[in-house]
Amino acid sequence: MEVRGERFEITWHSASATVRCAGTLDMRGKEGYRQIIDLLDEAVSRTSSGIVTLDVKALEFLNSSGITALGGFIIKLRNKGGIRLAIRCSHIHTWQARSMKGLEKLMPEGLEIIFE
Repeated sequence: MEVRGERFEITWHSASATVRCAGTLDMRGKEGYRQIIDLLDEAVSRTSSGIVTLDVKALEFLNSSGITALGGFIIKLRNKGGIRLAIRCSHIHTWQARSMKGLEKLMPEGLEIIFE
């Protein structure tokens, strides 16, 4: 499953339980992120246990509405229970260190942030 725009691509690979985000995400509000939220909801519904990976290494920019969308995804995984989340980040994009660290509070147990 995938969502593509002019400057971004989001994919869900069910076999590896991985969501990959690439490009620039700067849509406005929840409605601007509707297709992406639907993809993330599909990932949650298809995952019953194990580790889900959120790979944002190739995500160059994410605005506050996008952070909110990812936060909702993390909360849904947490509330489902029995699922761990690994967020793969890049040192290249400095915003990731600040923003992804803030998401740790949403899933105090079971969330690992990895910088590569």
